[in-house]
Amino acid sequence: MENLKEMIDYLWLTDDLHWDLALYWIFLINVVMLFTLPDGSTLGTSIAIIVIIGAVIDKVYGFGFMLDPGRYTPERYHAEIFIGTYLMRAVMFVGPLSVAGSTDNPKTRAVGILAGLSGGVYSFARWYFDQREVSTTDIGLYLHWEMFAQSAGMVLVLARLTLGRRFGFVHRDVPVTVTRVLAAHDVEV
Repeated sequence: MENLKEMIDYLWLTDDLHWDLALYWIFLINVVMLFTLPDGSTLGTSIAIIVIIGAVIDKVYGFGFMLDPGRYTPERYHAEIFIGTYLMRAVMFVGPLSVAGSTDNPKTRAVGILAGLSGGVYSFARWYFDQREVSTTDIGLYLHWEMFAQSAGMVLVLARLTLGRRFGFVHRDVPVTVTRVLAAHDVEV
């Protein structure tokens, strides 16, 4: 419960005002991009939501509090050590640019390019000022492997459900059973 309170406290302005304002800007510009996306743009909407969630996780030092930081403080573990933070910041750069490249709406394209460039500048600046001096032996992936295996299994089941409904090869009542609807002329009685 104390970790949750600390994470909520990090949502407001902290001593690192420049990073706070940059993350607020990335959050805001991606919300604007989300609302300018045309109806039916499921992939663009999903990418925009992932970038927004990533900005919030980065703001509250989420990986430092969600995972075991080991010998580091949760803030340092999230900001400098955990490899997932690097990847999440790369998504903040690439995600909006891919949305901008895949839409025909000129408003969404302009906002997506601005959001992508903002994410790229933020990612590079965080690497240059915070992570550049970190030793490569410190950078790592410290996970509870039991939790990782359970989460990976859940992701596989959810992917099968999602893709199965899209392509029509997973039965909706039994999500782990793969079935196929046969045409009437292929069925022998």
